[in-house]
Amino acid sequence: MSPELDPRPTRSPVTENAPRAAIDSNAATALRYMGLGFLLGFLLSATISGALMWLLRRPSPPAIVLHPPPTPAPTPTLPPTATPGPLLVFVSGGVRNPGLVELPAGARVGEALAKAGGLLPDADPALVNQAETVFDGAQIHVPLPQTVTGSSSAVSPANQPQAGVSGDGPPAAASPSGQGHSTAGGLVNINTASAEELTSLPGIGTVKADAIIASRPYDSVDDLERVTGIGPGTVEKLTPLVTTK
Repeated sequence: MSPELDPRPTRSPVTENAPRAAIDSNAATALRYMGLGFLLGFLLSATISGALMWLLRRPSPPAIVLHPPPTPAPTPTLPPTATPGPLLVFVSGGVRNPGLVELPAGARVGEALAKAGGLLPDADPALVNQAETVFDGAQIHVPLPQTVTGSSSAVSPANQPQAGVSGDGPPAAASPSGQGHSTAGGLVNINTASAEELTSLPGIGTVKADAIIASRPYDSVDDLERVTGIGPGTVEKLTPLVTTK
């Protein structure tokens, strides 16, 4: 029979070997994946083992020691400060309500005049230093204009209380040496006395004491009349208490 007329199909060598090639390719791929899996597993095991060994060999951290807080030092208790009591002074002369008034410590003449109702219309405020500090037991007198007549009932200025603050005054402070500037007879030397000693004199406050010191020297006690706020009545009261030598 002629080959051209053979009705049986013929097989190609490539077609016969195709299933075997596919099997071999799949097997090779599986082997590659298995090898890669083993490699990854080995690396993972090595990493975990190394981490465990590092944790086991790591030095232990130092122990934490808790210290109690320091005890605060006790706060010293200061002794209570004595509060100065009120002052009681007598206001007379040209005020609306003359009499005793109560003032706080360190008060001024102006406060005492206000407590007494203020000055009368005909009173001269320039005759009284309203900034002067008052002390307990002092008298504050505001002079009024006097009509001097020939009758015996007229009041002469010399018989009136002196203008401003008068009284025994607070006790004088001693000088640093422990002795004041008083003479052997107990007189205060107006040329050398301190302001504290001068304020111990009747009618002499802080302002007048400073004015006396600023107007030095004095040849006689009568020279005090040139000091602002000191008149003949004050000089008359001071004459037996002071000296210039």
